[in-house]
Amino acid sequence: MTRKYLPLESRIKNKLRRLFYKLFGGLLFDLKARKRTKIHKKIKQEPYKLETAFRKLESKLQGIEYPNNDFNKIMSMVLSDIELFRHISQRFRRDRKILGFISHEDQFLHFLEPNRRSYPSHPFERENNEAIKIDVQSLFIFGSIMINRSLLLLKMYFPDQEKDSNNKSMHSKIWSFYDVLSKSSKLSELLQKFRDSFLTNIKWLSSSLRFYRNEFIEHLDKGYQQGMNFGFYQNDFALSSYKWNYDDNDNQRVENFRTKLENLGVKIPERSDGGRSMINRYYIQKLFDNIILVPDKLLKEALDLIEEVGVHSPQPEKTISEIENYIEGIFNFMSDELDKSELIKYKKTPKP
Repeated sequence: MTRKYLPLESRIKNKLRRLFYKLFGGLLFDLKARKRTKIHKKIKQEPYKLETAFRKLESKLQGIEYPNNDFNKIMSMVLSDIELFRHISQRFRRDRKILGFISHEDQFLHFLEPNRRSYPSHPFERENNEAIKIDVQSLFIFGSIMINRSLLLLKMYFPDQEKDSNNKSMHSKIWSFYDVLSKSSKLSELLQKFRDSFLTNIKWLSSSLRFYRNEFIEHLDKGYQQGMNFGFYQNDFALSSYKWNYDDNDNQRVENFRTKLENLGVKIPERSDGGRSMINRYYIQKLFDNIILVPDKLLKEALDLIEEVGVHSPQPEKTISEIENYIEGIFNFMSDELDKSELIKYKKTPKP
């Protein structure tokens, strides 16, 4: 409908709106601009701890000129990873909060009419569920990218350049890094100090980030590609994937592995007292939840079994916390021990 044929009421409203903006547009602009400025200040007052640790390291690097500027190039990429990971974490928490509101509204409807067999679902429930699923998958994917990219910084920071058990560079993936740290007896003194501080954290990350990774997307025969979804109950939330055709052979494999572990004196806590099949499936979940208790010589076998049988993923908040603590920790370590690192060789001497 052209302006000429607009109803009289609409034309009057448009004229009033234009008059209002002409009289008060400047004031309205100033109010909105002021509000944005206040929000920006609030954001700046709440710095992300990973960015704070990053800036601390960045300031310590003043005067260091690494060949071809390679260290600074990786630093800029890691900073981008940090910003993306923060965004994903915040989005997950926002979407999770929305899901909580939806759940509470459903509970209120049930309270109003407890005898009703059904009622329409919330119009945004499905969209929100899909958003959360994407958020959590993104935590694993982008968390893995950031963790593995940080290894490129460590590659230039430490003198150690060893190979893992599969003859791959120790800095190629977090699993290779853990493999070398946990087995090598030839580590430099500085890397030994690093290992003493971070080995348990790295073991958890290298094991848990396997739950959802690019290899599982590309290779559809993997156990974790047999179905992924999530559950929401109070504070319990996880991606799930279980083997569809779990049978007596799988049951026996779990029993055999449990026996191996317990013969080494390792007992996984909180084991259920239910039926035999239920016990073993529950045992695998608790094994995954307590993966840092598994001795290194059985770790790969444990993870292969977990991938075959299937489990719930780690809770997203646990994943966020472990990744953030590790990244913040290594930045602080690199800042504090910079004078003992390989980077100090490239510090530019000030001219007299």
